[in-house]
Amino acid sequence: MITAPGTVPDTLRHTIDRWVRPRWSAAPEFVVAALVAVALAAATTASLGIHRPYTTLPLAAVATWGVWCAVRPHTPRETPQARRGATWVLLGVIVWIGVGIVLAGEYLIVTRDPGFLTLSGVWLTDHASTDIPTLGAIPVAQLQPNLLADAWQAWNLDGDVVQPQGAKALPALISVGGWVAGVPGVLAANVFVGGVGVLAVYNVARRFLTPLAALAPAATVALTVSHLGLSRSAYSEPLTLLLVFASIQWAWRGLAAGRPWALIVAGVASGATALVRVDGGVYALGVLIGVALAGAFSGPQARSGLMVFGLAQAAVVGAGYASVARWSAAYVERLGPEVRLLGAAYAVILFALIVWAATWSSSIGARLSAAVEARRVATGRVFAMVTVGASVVLASRPLWMTAQRGTTSETDKFTNTVVKSFQQAEGYAIEPTRTYAEHTVTWLSYYLTWPLLALAMVGLAVLAYRAVTARFESWVFLAAVAVPSLLYLARPQIVPDQLWAIRRFEPATLPGVALAAGVGAWWLAHRLALRWPQARHRLVASAAVILVAAPVTTYISIRPAEQYPVTVAAYAYVREQQGARAQIDALCRVADGRPIILAGSSSHFGSLRVMCDVPVVLALEKPTPTTLQRATEIWGEAPVVLTRDSTWFWESAPAPVVTSTTFQGEYALQRMPRMTSTRDFTWFAGVVGPDGALTPLNPDGSPAP
Repeated sequence: MITAPGTVPDTLRHTIDRWVRPRWSAAPEFVVAALVAVALAAATTASLGIHRPYTTLPLAAVATWGVWCAVRPHTPRETPQARRGATWVLLGVIVWIGVGIVLAGEYLIVTRDPGFLTLSGVWLTDHASTDIPTLGAIPVAQLQPNLLADAWQAWNLDGDVVQPQGAKALPALISVGGWVAGVPGVLAANVFVGGVGVLAVYNVARRFLTPLAALAPAATVALTVSHLGLSRSAYSEPLTLLLVFASIQWAWRGLAAGRPWALIVAGVASGATALVRVDGGVYALGVLIGVALAGAFSGPQARSGLMVFGLAQAAVVGAGYASVARWSAAYVERLGPEVRLLGAAYAVILFALIVWAATWSSSIGARLSAAVEARRVATGRVFAMVTVGASVVLASRPLWMTAQRGTTSETDKFTNTVVKSFQQAEGYAIEPTRTYAEHTVTWLSYYLTWPLLALAMVGLAVLAYRAVTARFESWVFLAAVAVPSLLYLARPQIVPDQLWAIRRFEPATLPGVALAAGVGAWWLAHRLALRWPQARHRLVASAAVILVAAPVTTYISIRPAEQYPVTVAAYAYVREQQGARAQIDALCRVADGRPIILAGSSSHFGSLRVMCDVPVVLALEKPTPTTLQRATEIWGEAPVVLTRDSTWFWESAPAPVVTSTTFQGEYALQRMPRMTSTRDFTWFAGVVGPDGALTPLNPDGSPAP
C-alpha cells in the first residue's frame, strides 16, 4: 500500500487510536482495572507463598495489560461531557485520597479485624507468606501452664508457625504500599483502595446516568462516614466494594457487547471476593445471579456468556477458600458450619445455572422473550411494585418485630456478652440476645439519611421496571446489590455497634443504594421538569445538591439535652489508634532484639511479633523464676518481660518504660459514633537475670540503676 509522505494508513491510525491513545473519559476505568489487577496479582502470590516484589509486580503488570485489553471501552468518539466527568471524578478522588492519607489510622494493636490485617500487611512487606515462625516460642510455652505461643482468635498455631486470621488479598495488597513507603505505606494503602472504589461506583453510575450526573452518587459514597472510616484503616470492605462494582461494569459490558473475555475477567474479579473475605462467596453469588437473569432475557448468546463467567468465577472462589484454608486453617475450622453452608449454596446455585445455560433450548428462550415482550410494561410495573413493597416491609420492621440471637454456641455466648456490655454502658435495656437486625435499614439511614433512602426506593423501582422493559443488563447491578443486601438486612450476623455493623453493607448495599438514589432523584427531576420545563435546571441542580449534601449532614449531631449538645461524627476526622505505632516502636526499642515474654496483654502479641520481629510468648499468669531461667536457656539469651501490671513482678513499681495514649471512635449502639475514645497504656519492662529475677529496664533497653 502506497501512502503520501507524512500520512498513516487508516488501519494503522485506527490501531494507534484504539490501543496507544486511550480516551481520557476511560481513565477512571483504567485506574479501576489497574488496581484490580494489582490486587489479583498480590492475592495470587500471597496464596502461593511467593509474595515478593520481583514476583508480584511483574505479574501485576501483565495482569493490568490483560484486564485492560479485555474490558476497555470501545467508544467511537468521546463527548466533552464524558471528558469533564472523568476529569472531575479523578480530581475529586485525588483530593479524597490526599485527605485520607493525612487521617489514615495506625491500627497496629489487635482489638478488631483491622489490627491483624494491618500487621499481616506489614509482615508481607518483608516475607513471602503470612506464616510467622515461632522461633522457639513453643518449647518456652510448654514450660508452664497458661503460657502460649499464640493468641486466641487472631493468631493461631499451625505446626511450628503462627497464622494470622483471615483471607490474604487485602494484607497482600496493602503490603505493596509497604514496598513503596514502609509501614506508613501499609497504613495508607487502603485509602487508595477506597478512593478507587469511588471510581468503580462512578463507572457503573455512568451506565444509568449521564457522565456529569454520575458524579453525584459517586460523591455520596465518597462522603459517607462509613466509607471514610472503613477506608482509613485496613478493613476489607472497600476492596470488596471495588471488586463487586468492577465486576458489575465488566459483566454488563460483556453481555451488552458480546465480549466473552470481559465476562471472564468479570467472573475472576467477582470470584476474588473470596480471596478478600470468608463470606466473599455471597457477593460473588449476587453477580452470578445477575448475569443469569440478564441471560434469561437476552437470548442464547448471553447464556453462553453465563457459562464462561460462571466457570471463571467458580475457579477463583474455589481458590479463595483454598487459600484461606491453607493460610488460616484455625479460622476456617472455627467457622466451619458457616463456610460449608455458604460453599454448598454457591455450588448448588452455580451448578443449576450452568445446567440451565447448557440445556435451555433456543425455542424455550424465544417463547419466554415473546411472552415478556407482549406484557413487558405490565411485568415491569409488577417488578417495580414488588421492589417498593419489599423496601417498605424491610424499613418497617422495628414497628412489629424484635430479632433475637441464640444462646448455645460459643460465638453466640461471646456476642451476647459484648452486646450486654454495650447496653450497660449506654443505658439501654439489658437484652443480651438482641441482634437489632430489625433496624438494619435504620443503620443505613445513619450514613445516608432517610431522604436518600426514599429516593433509593424510587430509583430501585425505576431500575426494576427498566430491567424488564428495556435494559436487561440492569439485572447484573440489581442482583449484585440485592443478594448480599437481603441476606444481611435480614441476618446481619455481627455485633451491632457502629461503625462495626455497617461493614456488612459497605461492599454492595450502601453504594448500591447511593446509586439508586441518584437514579430516583434524576427520574423525579425529569418528571417534574415535564410539568414545569422552565424549572428544569433548578430541579437538576437540586437533585445533585441533595445527593451530595445528605451524607454531609450526618457529620454533625445536635442533641441539646445531652452533656455535649453538638458533636461531630468521630470517623469523619479521627485517626483510628493514633499513637499505636509510636507505642509499638518504643516497645521494640526496649526489647532491643531480645525475645519477649508478654505478660497479660494479648492484644499486643501480634504487634510485637511482627513489628519487633522477635519471638514472643504470651503469659496469662505470672511466670515463675524457674520458667524464666529455662526460657533463657532455650532461647540462648535472656528475654525481656513486658507487662502493664507491675505487681506481677515487683512489689514497688519501677519507672515505666513506655506511656502512651491511643485514640479512636467510640463504639455505639443504635446511633452514629460521635465521640472519640482514648486508651491509656503504661508499660513496665525487665530483663531476666541468672536467678530468674527481673532487672527493670530503661526506655532505651538498658538495665535501670
